[in-house]
Amino acid sequence: MAETSFMTETTIPRTFQNIREFWDWVSEHSFHLKQTKPTVTDIYYRHLVISQIFSLSSRKHGKVLKLDAYNEATNTQYGFYMLQKFEELTLVDISAGILKRAAERAQKKNIFNRMHFIAADFRRLPLRDECFDMSCSFGSIEHVEEYQRAFYEQVRVVKKGGDVFAGVPNISNFSFRILTMKVLMLLGLMKTITNPEKHFHRRQLKSLAEAMNLRDIVVSGYHLFPKQLRWLDLWKAQRAKNRVERGRLFQLVLKGFALMELRHPSVRRFAEMILVKGVRELEPGIEPRNLRDERLQITE
Repeated sequence: MAETSFMTETTIPRTFQNIREFWDWVSEHSFHLKQTKPTVTDIYYRHLVISQIFSLSSRKHGKVLKLDAYNEATNTQYGFYMLQKFEELTLVDISAGILKRAAERAQKKNIFNRMHFIAADFRRLPLRDECFDMSCSFGSIEHVEEYQRAFYEQVRVVKKGGDVFAGVPNISNFSFRILTMKVLMLLGLMKTITNPEKHFHRRQLKSLAEAMNLRDIVVSGYHLFPKQLRWLDLWKAQRAKNRVERGRLFQLVLKGFALMELRHPSVRRFAEMILVKGVRELEPGIEPRNLRDERLQITE
C-alpha cells in the first residue's frame, strides 16, 4: 500500500473484494512496477526520504521492518538504500505479487541475502514483540481505516529504545494535495488507481505517536515539490515507454524544491508528506490506551 499507482491501458476493474485483491491486480498492471529505469522524481523521492531517516535515526545498524513493498518493487527503493547503514530489511506487504517484484529487484542489486519478505496484512503482523531495531512506513498506513492499529503494530515489534518512523499525507501541503485527491474521488478516478487516502495534521500525527507512549518525538516532512510534478513525471515515462526526456527546466524546478527542503527544515511543514519519528518506551504486553479495547475486523 503506497503512493498512487500508474496503470497500463488495460481496463481497470471497478470493484475489488478486498485490499489484497486490489494490490495483486496492481502488481500485474502498474506501469510504475514494470519500469526498468528510475524517473527523475524516483531519484529525488529516494534521496529526500533517506536523508531524513539517516539524520533522525538514533540507530545506525541492526534489523529494520518496513511496511509495504511498493517502493522496493519500483525504482524508488527506499528500503534498499537503507541497507547502506542497516544490516537486514524485512518487507511486509499484503500482495504476494508486489513482494515478488521487490524480491526480483533485490536479486538484481545483490542484496537478496539481507532481505526477508512476508506476505501479510500489516494491521496484524505475524511477528513477535520486540524483534526489530527500527520500523518504518512511508505512505502506507493512511490507506486503511485502522491506521491506529497499523501504527501500533509498528511499535509493538520494535525493541525498547528502537526507532519508529511513519510518513503520511499532509493536509497542510502547499500544493493542495488533498484537494487534488478529492477531485479525483468526485470524478470516480481515485478508486481505480489507489485506495482512499487519509490526510493528517501535524498535531494529529504527533498525538498518535504520544498515544503509543513513544518518547523523543520529532515531527518533520518530506517531498516539498508538488505531487502534481510527480504524476507528470510518471505520466511522461509511461507515454515514452521509459525513454523519459529529462528537461533541464523540470530538473531545475525539482532541484530547487529539494535544496529548499534540505537547507530550510521549517518549510517541511508544507511538504506533501508529514513524518513522525519516536523512540519506543512500551512495557511488554501493554497496549496503548486508545487501542486496548479495539476489536479489529479484517477482510481476508
